[in-house]
Amino acid sequence: MPEKDGIIVLTDDEGKEVEFEHIDTIEMNDEYYVLLLPVEDPEGGVVILKFENDDADCEVLVGVDDDNEAQMVLDRYAELCEEEEGEE
Repeated sequence: MPEKDGIIVLTDDEGKEVEFEHIDTIEMNDEYYVLLLPVEDPEGGVVILKFENDDADCEVLVGVDDDNEAQMVLDRYAELCEEEEGEE
């Protein structure tokens, strides 16, 4: 997962490289989530991925398909942003 100036390049299921802007990484309920914004289509919205271990016990990023889980991550991100604003 190469990163340059906040840009992460991931390979999709079809083998195509896609660039994302790394917004934040959040720990919640002992899991880590990554919030990304597609560089080519920022209007498409935020992509939420989480770290999981694959069969070879390597960490991989997988999409969050559960709408409730995704909303909890977005809510937590909003809380963290509010906390940061309060500290300034």
